[in-house]
Amino acid sequence: MTMTNHKTKSTVSKRTMASALKLSTISLTMVLAGCSSHINKLPDSPQVDIPAEFEPAPSIDKQAKTDKTPATTETLQEPVQNGWVEAFGDPDLTAHVQKALNSNPDLWNSASQLRNAIEQVTITGASLWPSLQVVGTGSNSESSAAAASGGAVQGDGGNSTTEIRSIGGTLNISWELDVWRKLSQRKKAAALGAKAQAELYKAAELSLVANVSRAWFNVITNKLQLDLAQRRLDSFENTANLIEENYERGLRSALDVYLSRTDVQVQRASLADSKFNYLSSLRAFKTLLGEYPDTSLAFNAQLPEVVGTVTAGLPASLLTRRPDVKASQLRYEASIANAKAARRDRFPALTFNGSIGESRDTFNSVFESDNMIERFILNLTTPVFAAGALKSREDQAYNDAEAAYATLVRTSLTAFEEVENTLSREALLKQQYTATKEAVKLAEGGLNLALDRYQSGIENYNTVLQSQRSLFNSMSNEINIRNALLQNRIGIHLALGGSFTKAQRDLKNDLPSPIKTHDVADTDDNSNAATPEN
Repeated sequence: MTMTNHKTKSTVSKRTMASALKLSTISLTMVLAGCSSHINKLPDSPQVDIPAEFEPAPSIDKQAKTDKTPATTETLQEPVQNGWVEAFGDPDLTAHVQKALNSNPDLWNSASQLRNAIEQVTITGASLWPSLQVVGTGSNSESSAAAASGGAVQGDGGNSTTEIRSIGGTLNISWELDVWRKLSQRKKAAALGAKAQAELYKAAELSLVANVSRAWFNVITNKLQLDLAQRRLDSFENTANLIEENYERGLRSALDVYLSRTDVQVQRASLADSKFNYLSSLRAFKTLLGEYPDTSLAFNAQLPEVVGTVTAGLPASLLTRRPDVKASQLRYEASIANAKAARRDRFPALTFNGSIGESRDTFNSVFESDNMIERFILNLTTPVFAAGALKSREDQAYNDAEAAYATLVRTSLTAFEEVENTLSREALLKQQYTATKEAVKLAEGGLNLALDRYQSGIENYNTVLQSQRSLFNSMSNEINIRNALLQNRIGIHLALGGSFTKAQRDLKNDLPSPIKTHDVADTDDNSNAATPEN
């Protein structure tokens, strides 16, 4: 249905056309209202059976196995710990985290994607507003008098000319009325997508902080292992020197000398391997900070102790706290909005097009005349046949919503799995750490006894060698388990979605950027030229 109003000085009433259009719209609405969409059958949130509490930590202690007393309700309702970076009590770690938040290129990338998602909301929402365009035209032509009269003009040799100037302007208006709110649904989808991207940025931020913390503790661990490897080499060299002295005195055989020298070389090879592990971990850490991966970093190699426990809160609250789960939920809601818009693409569209224009001989007089030409067109278009394309697009959008729901369920289940695993692992690692510390004490006593008995001629060198290996292996395991406890504690905070800082943050004004305003050189001659808003 097309309605046109062409006006010069006279004006045609539009009330009759508007009434007819209104009746047509109402009748079509009543017909289409009976067609319900199966998009409404999708659930609002993930349908997952969530327990009232997380599972209690397992224990290898026989007496603890019978103790299945659940945690109290007050304990379960404690909030998840925020500011967990500072809870480690390592000022160097806090400074490194802040540096990574400002300089990590992956976080820059995530921040740029968030800015683009925010701009996309404006781009999508622009379709709800009328589009206005101003078109200006101008022409200048000359015509000879002879050409105008069809022959030569007497008296001037036919050389007189007439200059014709024309300046015009037209204001074009186009607007699709959001009768079925399909444009609003698309703007809603874009807004939800921007919110989802904001949650993904938070997830990227949280992941970066966790990776920096893990890398930092790996650097310290590898430095401690390097120092231990040096101590191990020194110990084996001292033992080898002792054996050689006894051999020269005729108290030991040459076989013990060969065995001790072999062990020294093995420890030297192990020291070189430990040094490479330390340097490579340090370079990986520098890369996370956004710095050149050199090995120039002075620090005190000391791992903090893991103390206390982390409150996990209620399992149900995990779905509203973890940024990756929240992002998945928002993307699911956005896909539903897109599916609704795709369905409404099959409904009639109401568009308005108009123009106001005039042509004059001077620019200042344009749009000031009573003889302006106005043209308005109101269109009501209804899709009749598209070979099933519109229906297939609707089905595609519904399938996308189902896929987004499946992703939401999977993300939620993965989140619960990570929490359960990290909580269980911490309890077991603590038991393992206690046993390893006791093993170190026993190994120290065993080595001292083995050396005394070897000096007395009661034990052979193999006993000393086994005791040395047992001691240093236990000491190395103790360092690794302390690091594993720290790594798992970071994993708990990451799995629970707790904030790494206690302070409230404003993402809108706190997004990092690789380009600083004061660092940009003005090299473009036209950089100060005004840019029109579109």
